[in-house]
Amino acid sequence: MIGSTNKVVAALEGGGVALGSLTLLQEPAIGEILGQCGYDFLIIDTEHAGADEQTVLAMVRGSQAVGLTPLVRLRNADPKQILWALDTGAGGIVMPTVESGEAARALVEAAYYPPRGRRTVCSASRAAGHGTARRDFGRYLEWASANVVTIALVETRRGMEALDDILSSGIDVVMLGRADLSLDMGFGYAPWHPEVVAASELVVEKALEAGVVPGVLAYSPAEAKEWMDRGVRFVAYSQPEMILSDVYQRGISEIRGESV
Repeated sequence: MIGSTNKVVAALEGGGVALGSLTLLQEPAIGEILGQCGYDFLIIDTEHAGADEQTVLAMVRGSQAVGLTPLVRLRNADPKQILWALDTGAGGIVMPTVESGEAARALVEAAYYPPRGRRTVCSASRAAGHGTARRDFGRYLEWASANVVTIALVETRRGMEALDDILSSGIDVVMLGRADLSLDMGFGYAPWHPEVVAASELVVEKALEAGVVPGVLAYSPAEAKEWMDRGVRFVAYSQPEMILSDVYQRGISEIRGESV
């Protein structure tokens, strides 16, 4: 929403690391908790979750209330879905399964106002302060252009093959999808398979050479630090649902006296 700080933009432009999380759970309190803990962003997943528009809006509001930047992972590259997510006030778009430079350029085009893109205007949107930005709409357009992050998920062999073209598309972040990549490479669910790790390291290396920020979903704090040491500056640390399930599984095993 106009005037709010995009903590991802601030961290990346300052040469730092943007640290957040991703969730399929449709609960605004998750953003409130992360913001109070000092994280930068929350990716609100609609690709694998049944979140409707009002739920996403509530999660965007909950995140922004504590200074956390909400990002939305969409189900597809429909420009109107991108437009809708940004008009809620979300600070950026995570696009899954980007497999070509054309797809990445379409994301950039839909996310930014002219001259950089072709995003259409609604001066009454929540992002524009429900109409209050009309008093100085040029300032809003300038602010919006500087406070949107475009993130392309590369998670297939086809995406890897098109990596150079994707990196030249104008996106801000290229994020590794290691779980899907391991499946697509024929290893099953194996994000830590040596060949998957090697492919991921190549993405990081090429992204840094191209001046694009590399990103990753880290499954543990130790892994997050390992990827940061490799140059990754956009880190989604685990998922609340994964953390909860791990803790509750250990808890019930300990309560029952079972081996953990």
